[in-house]
Amino acid sequence: MENSENPDESQYPSTDLAYEFVQSSYDIMSSRFDSANSRIQNILTWSIGITAAVPLFTQIAMRTMDIKSLWFFLALGTFVLTVILGVIAQKTGGVQLLDPKVLYNENLSMSHWEFKKTVLYWSGEAFNANNKTIQIKSRYIDLMTILLGLEIVFAVMWVIKT
Repeated sequence: MENSENPDESQYPSTDLAYEFVQSSYDIMSSRFDSANSRIQNILTWSIGITAAVPLFTQIAMRTMDIKSLWFFLALGTFVLTVILGVIAQKTGGVQLLDPKVLYNENLSMSHWEFKKTVLYWSGEAFNANNKTIQIKSRYIDLMTILLGLEIVFAVMWVIKT
């Protein structure tokens, strides 16, 4: 752990203030994580809706469906890729928190100040890991959005060409 050369409290006078910040940083990170998962779910919902609606619309509007069309298979393929990426993105990572049992077993003998300093350090490590997970989820969201757009284009082309 950084700063482990046994500094005294006077070297880090803002430890109490930083310690109070830890809870809000976890709340913010948890909110960002939930938001990313929500966006993933929304893209999956739209993709499923479009995939189900386009063939029905085409059948009603045209009374014929050419499911042997390349455009249909491209739309279906992008749908499948979107779903696969969505499942992977949903399963990617989780919010990392400090383990209360580890705090209990390893840190309760510390002074009040040293405990807060240690929790601050490990909270920073968890924050960085959580931020990295959210960035990865954001990349999945970007890919899923692109695939959803392609699915729409392919589905429209299928309807036009049918």
